[in-house]
Amino acid sequence: MSLKVRIYLDKKLNVSMDLVLEKEDAHYLKNVMRLREGDNVFLFNSKDGEFKGEIISSDKKNTKIKLISKIENINKQGKISLIFSLIKSSKFDYLIQKCTEVGVKNFFPVISEKSIAKNLNIERTEKIIKESCEQSNQLYLPVIHTVEKLDKKLKSLDKNSIVFFADINSENKKIDEVIKNNKNCEFYLLIGPEGDFSLKERDLLKNMNNCIPISLGQNILRSETAAVVGLAILNSKIN
Repeated sequence: MSLKVRIYLDKKLNVSMDLVLEKEDAHYLKNVMRLREGDNVFLFNSKDGEFKGEIISSDKKNTKIKLISKIENINKQGKISLIFSLIKSSKFDYLIQKCTEVGVKNFFPVISEKSIAKNLNIERTEKIIKESCEQSNQLYLPVIHTVEKLDKKLKSLDKNSIVFFADINSENKKIDEVIKNNKNCEFYLLIGPEGDFSLKERDLLKNMNNCIPISLGQNILRSETAAVVGLAILNSKIN
């Protein structure tokens, strides 16, 4: 079975249209995946679905693809958005990659009192998200938002939204009940920094009625691991 090669394009897609790929995508097909004229490639965006295409010309300057058929309509985007404290770059990449693969609607990076990292390269992060979607057979790219302070982000959320936050001390067994009673709400998973939330931040969470602590198990998880595990658990209950 040949490998299915997928490319995300931020443009309108229609059957029978011809496309000239950007330099980076052309390089990926020609020099990484070793595709040539006559080979198939699959193209998708977050609006029109996925299309089967054929490479009709490829030279040093351009790679042109003709869209042959539509193979899948746009699927549903993720139902959970992730609010997470910024972490070190190597762990950050893992978090973005794996959470995209698991399925997430939005990434909301925040700075909490114990955050070590403070800055974020949006363009680089968008590239990681794109590559992760291409690899994991998804059609919808989650959005990475600009960095905010944790308290500001929480206070900006709709009061009817539900924020599950990871807390190893929680004995909450009613996740299913909360989801069942709030089907039309926006759902968020909040993951704290490597040093955990400060006492002030815990008081803020405790005083917000829409913030609900949940346990991700007995083991102490790294922030990036907790994000992936938490999304997997919540996705299995919401979808």
